[in-house]
Amino acid sequence: MTPELETPIRSAADLLAVWRRLMGPGGFGRRSIWFVFIDADDRLQRVIMPIDDVPEEPDPLVIRNLATIFTELRDDGQFASTAMLLSRPGPGQMTGGDRRWAQALRAGLGHVSPWPVHLATTDDVRVFAPDDLIAA
Repeated sequence: MTPELETPIRSAADLLAVWRRLMGPGGFGRRSIWFVFIDADDRLQRVIMPIDDVPEEPDPLVIRNLATIFTELRDDGQFASTAMLLSRPGPGQMTGGDRRWAQALRAGLGHVSPWPVHLATTDDVRVFAPDDLIAA
């Protein structure tokens, strides 16, 4: 890991910097959800988990299964929290599907993730603000 990724993640700005570093420049060929795991010392663990080719609309079964798995892993001390990012091809303007995914991820996995959900597109990496989720 680079020094930038070894810095403790203690704020939303820290997390945004991590996501920007991990996603890099360029775009994405498919819609994916990415998870990173943060330990009790606020440090990024070396595991990055993508789920590729997710549908345009959230899948409640996938979210329920992830919630079960992540809860067990967190309770076993494997990580302290997780952070989530949706990536997709195309420009940076949020779509209704993007907002519904972010809202579903927050609702289903918020108990293991105190962090805001992020969106990565060809243009940028950005956070889903609370107002973005209300619009879903």
